[in-house]
Amino acid sequence: MLSQPPLGTRPGMTKVTPQNNREAYVLYALGFLFLPVAALATLQIWVLAVIGVALIIALRIPHQNFWPLSNRLLLVLMALFAGWAALSLVWTINPDRGVKTAIRLALVGTSLIFLIDAATRLDHAQRLSFGRWLVRGTIIGLTVIGLFIALSGTLSDWLGTSARAGHELDSLNRTASVIAMLVWPVALVVAQLYGRYAAAAVIVMSALALYFLAPSAPLVAFLVGACAFGMGWISQRWGKRLLFVGFTAAVIAIPFFDLLVPVINDWLIANIPGPNSEVHRFVIWEFASQRIFEQPLFGWGLEAARTIPGGHDQIFLFQFGDNPTMGQAMPLHPHNALVQIWLELGLIGLLLIAAVFSLIVVSIPESANNRAAPATMIAATACAFTIAELGFGIWQGWWMATLGLTAMIVIAAVPLGTDRGTNSPLTSD
Repeated sequence: MLSQPPLGTRPGMTKVTPQNNREAYVLYALGFLFLPVAALATLQIWVLAVIGVALIIALRIPHQNFWPLSNRLLLVLMALFAGWAALSLVWTINPDRGVKTAIRLALVGTSLIFLIDAATRLDHAQRLSFGRWLVRGTIIGLTVIGLFIALSGTLSDWLGTSARAGHELDSLNRTASVIAMLVWPVALVVAQLYGRYAAAAVIVMSALALYFLAPSAPLVAFLVGACAFGMGWISQRWGKRLLFVGFTAAVIAIPFFDLLVPVINDWLIANIPGPNSEVHRFVIWEFASQRIFEQPLFGWGLEAARTIPGGHDQIFLFQFGDNPTMGQAMPLHPHNALVQIWLELGLIGLLLIAAVFSLIVVSIPESANNRAAPATMIAATACAFTIAELGFGIWQGWWMATLGLTAMIVIAAVPLGTDRGTNSPLTSD
């Protein structure tokens, strides 16, 4: 590990104190508003991130320490990835939308760098304040979501239906994903401020919210996060290794979807009632993998998934009785981050995102005195990766902003419990 300078300092810079670091208040607001905004208007999370970064930049303009140079390696990797995505516009089959996405990706990448840099500048007192504001906002957000669930159940009773609340709350699928990722850093902060029983209550409340909201991907991600936390608690080193194993396995599986998907779908059809969405998801991945190896090195270009040849065709999923179930081969995107990146940006894009992921995992510090903090970072990373692999189009603005804000929250909140004598590539020069 690299030795760590005092929190809030970097070589060649003056110490950033609570008095001259007004951007800390911007981070407090971002942490406080994150889950409430996710509950009320999830698609507008990108607005929250943009306003926050704009304020940070405005506060830095008069000072010499404007540039976020504390994360040089991440900055280089993000620049290379965004640059390669922009270069793919030369051969993309969807140039109009690709240009918009390239601009969005550059803006999100810049925002991510500034958010992480701002989080690393917080001193110990500011981290405590950030944690308190994060907890307050999370409690408000969970309360709002609980009201949605309760009202939905009441409406079901009035209508005389037995449907679970989650089926009436499909629009909160994105909100559930935010809960699944946010629960781990919030629980750690609560444990540090109010004790383990309070942290356990936060985890239980979040799990109940995910159960009643009903979408499967966030619930699976929550369970994966719980397992990752347990492994990280037992062995931080092995927890990080398992993150690498999971990423590598997800990549290696892509060329073998033709063999794996029929076996998996046969099992789903035999064991899960009405497995339409699950079977459809795997069939999409199988179709995408076939297209990947038509352009394996450079890909089809940014946003090509929306117009990929054959993507609008209806293909067979499964059959019960005389009525076959059909589904679109590629509905907008593959619902799998690594598949979409390989399909659109080729093996080069995949290697670049693998480098970013590797940096994230390597950057998780190992603490001899507090096992909870590294385990929390491992759990949050595993949860975010699982949702990315099962859920949304990777270029969606709200989703990229959510990943960036989550990274900021983890870095700002979790180091409360790590050794001050350790550091990582994301937070050192």
